[in-house]
Amino acid sequence: MASMRTHMRPLHTSLALFGLSHGSNSSLVEPAKAFDAKANSKPPHLLSKVKKVYCLFVCCVLSLNVLRYIPSFWVGIDFVPHPTALRIVVLVWFIENAVSSIVLFVFFENKNHFERYVQQYITVISDDISKYLKTNPACQKAKRSMIRALVVGWIIVIFNAVTVGFLLFSNLTPDVTVTLCNPLSHKSIPVKIFISVLFLLLSGVWVFPVVLHYSLTTAIEIRFQELHEVIENTALEDCPNRFETLKCVRYKHLQLCKMVETVDQSLSYYVANVYLLSIGTACFLIYDLISKVSGDPNITEMIVLLFWLACSFIMPFIISIKSAKVHEKAHGLSSLIMDVNLDGATMQDLAHINLLVAKLHGPSIGLSVLGIITITKEMILTHHHFTTMIKRNHSTHINDVIKNSNSMKLANKIIIIILFS
Repeated sequence: MASMRTHMRPLHTSLALFGLSHGSNSSLVEPAKAFDAKANSKPPHLLSKVKKVYCLFVCCVLSLNVLRYIPSFWVGIDFVPHPTALRIVVLVWFIENAVSSIVLFVFFENKNHFERYVQQYITVISDDISKYLKTNPACQKAKRSMIRALVVGWIIVIFNAVTVGFLLFSNLTPDVTVTLCNPLSHKSIPVKIFISVLFLLLSGVWVFPVVLHYSLTTAIEIRFQELHEVIENTALEDCPNRFETLKCVRYKHLQLCKMVETVDQSLSYYVANVYLLSIGTACFLIYDLISKVSGDPNITEMIVLLFWLACSFIMPFIISIKSAKVHEKAHGLSSLIMDVNLDGATMQDLAHINLLVAKLHGPSIGLSVLGIITITKEMILTHHHFTTMIKRNHSTHINDVIKNSNSMKLANKIIIIILFS
């Protein structure tokens, strides 16, 4: 147990630094209610209260930042009217991060998901069933995946924050500097320092929930894969104890499904937020890039916008692929079960096998969007086709609105355009 907590401590610390994680003494995660008595017996610590206050502070700062930025469409100390598309990109990005911080605050405040997930994971790898199946509790794959994702996440956060700070103080990209600082003065040093620190915080809130999602789903995916290997190495080889192995596989599969439910209950709202607003950000970034290429492009500004565009596509893509793999692994046992030799099976053995088959062919097991749509490979393909058609059909409309509307009219149409994109 201590080893598992130690492995996940770097991720927990990184989330806490950006106000995305704090200690909690209650749980509303349905599959984890068995752990409530033990968790509630622990007295609250001062550090946990401080972390909670800090998380609430971050939520308030990011929400107020959205309200601060909205007037920049109409007014500003050094207001420049033309970079409207870039202002929409910044506003949508601010909204996305503010919503993410609020969702994850509720996620740790009301559900205490991180602690529940750790306890469920420890049970999965260390109970008697795992010992019987001889699964690998010391598997380092999950740890290495988490460390790699954490390193990449920190690189993106630092690069984004340093790049924004450099642009603010170097004035290489006047449009970006004015857009980020509005409605405050982009010539004020305190304002530049404030915006630089704010972007460091925003970058962490932007990136590390994706790292959290990647790490949790990778660990579950690896454990599902172990069940595949158990069946291939024992049940399919006509071993004498294959029916007892299948019985243990069913119990272990149910435990992993509960872990999937725990992750889904907490992150389904975050995933919906990323899907909706990342697509809107990407649409306006593409428009802004095309308009700059057709004019007199600033190379530094183009590189920064391309980096933001790449991240706007990569982050939803990572969430989609990892979620789809969990669904695939969770249902992938069905093809193996059909090849098991059932000669000599008792009625009790057949009952366990039938229950396992019913689970595998029942409702989709996986992560979802708002608990409504399970993320599968087919869903990703459909979503890609749908968004491509939407972008193609409404690109002319968005272009006309941005060109022909003044700032007041455009501000009133922002929400409509985001929904179209």
